[in-house]
Amino acid sequence: MGAVKRFGLLLGAVLIAACGSDSGPPSLSSVLIAGDSTVGLNGTMQLTARAFAGSAPVTTGLTFVWMSSDTTKARVSQTGLVTGVRLGVVIITVSAVPDVGTPVTSDPYVIRTRITRIVFRPFDISLASRNDTVILVADARDAQGASVTGIGFTWVSRDPGIVTVADSGSHAAIVAAVGYGTTQVVATVDRVSDSVTASVEQVPATVSTVPSSFSTLTAFGRSVQATCIAVTASGDTIPNHLCNWSVLSAGVVAVNPATAHTTTVTAVGNGTASIQAQAAAGVVTSKPVTVNQVPKTVVISPANFGTPDVTMTTNQSAPFFAAVLDSLDHPALEDSVVWTSSDSTRASPAATATLDSTVITTFAVAGAATITATAGPASATRVVNVSATPISFATDVQSIFNTSTPPCTNCHPSAAGMNLTTGSSYASIVNQNASEVPAMKRVRPFMPDSSYLVHTIQGTQTTVGGTGARMPLGCSGSGCLPNASINLIRNWILQGALQN
Repeated sequence: MGAVKRFGLLLGAVLIAACGSDSGPPSLSSVLIAGDSTVGLNGTMQLTARAFAGSAPVTTGLTFVWMSSDTTKARVSQTGLVTGVRLGVVIITVSAVPDVGTPVTSDPYVIRTRITRIVFRPFDISLASRNDTVILVADARDAQGASVTGIGFTWVSRDPGIVTVADSGSHAAIVAAVGYGTTQVVATVDRVSDSVTASVEQVPATVSTVPSSFSTLTAFGRSVQATCIAVTASGDTIPNHLCNWSVLSAGVVAVNPATAHTTTVTAVGNGTASIQAQAAAGVVTSKPVTVNQVPKTVVISPANFGTPDVTMTTNQSAPFFAAVLDSLDHPALEDSVVWTSSDSTRASPAATATLDSTVITTFAVAGAATITATAGPASATRVVNVSATPISFATDVQSIFNTSTPPCTNCHPSAAGMNLTTGSSYASIVNQNASEVPAMKRVRPFMPDSSYLVHTIQGTQTTVGGTGARMPLGCSGSGCLPNASINLIRNWILQGALQN
């Protein structure tokens, strides 16, 4: 019995000695927490913990125990999942508890429960002028997108020279325009900041024109500059603002360009029309412009070539015309012409004249009379010599055809349709259509300026639609018919193109 007892004691000692020689599990030295430092209100955020024995990580044989310093602000699960409960700061710690050995606790890990974003109303700010204001509302949101109440915002303008911002309570601020341009308004709450863009534009509230009234335009083609002046609601003039220009009734003036700060208003017809400048939708002004064409020049025809005076015979009549022009040489449309004679016993205009023409009648008394055509402030005169002896076609006109150099009879054989030889010339030219300009007669009695033959010997055929060379064919300079010969033919036609 005693021997057995001694063996048991010896075995126990051996076992104890054997156990004492085993190194056992490593001793923990530190625990580290990894993760974000914030968690959204009513949101979650995952933390992780790692235990170390010296520099070696320990991954088995231990349990982590998580703790929050204030579970009313943030809770932490035993897997390290943090839930934000109320705005504020908490301390999170984790302890690594080994199966065998002494637990180790981490350093404090600071977590802030915060809002996740700011929502603005309106999202962008557009102000129309200085002194314009808008209420900007900021709404703090949690992780679920719900509004967070009971917290205050701070506001700032990144450029106070464009807009200022003042807190008005209830998560709102008054944004006021003080200049022009674009900047940002920043709202901050719970260390979260966001911004909206604020633009102060120059939006026209009124528009006017310079000049404020327009002088009457007295000639077609006469123009005047018109400038639109756009002003904001705060009274600021918008530099070089483009307006849309239009004419409310056509036919009097035209504007060009149609979109411009300054446009040109040009007279095109008599009357009064309003021009309109539109600075923005509903922001318009209109001004009347009057066009009253004033005669500047009167030109009487017929007139002799190089010499205005003409010669008629006694007891005949012939039409005279007056071209009335304004200061830019545009034909006057509405001014009537008054015709008078310095000696109505020799030559007298008809009692009733059209707008620009009359019929001059001569009487038995030879001599000279001055015919005057008056249109408004403008007038012109023509001396009409009255001769008792008419120009002879056979003696005076035919001799020019025969003796010109080269002779007109040589360049117009009958095959060409006009024969200027003696005995054939009269029938070939008087009241005969001109081949080059069929709408004209070669010679139209009483009307030298409507006779194509006259234009060919004057060298003015292209002005009436003709072509070809001046007559006599190939002439130039002094080689052409002298003015005296041309005027003799003109006066013969004015006297009725008699076959005498």
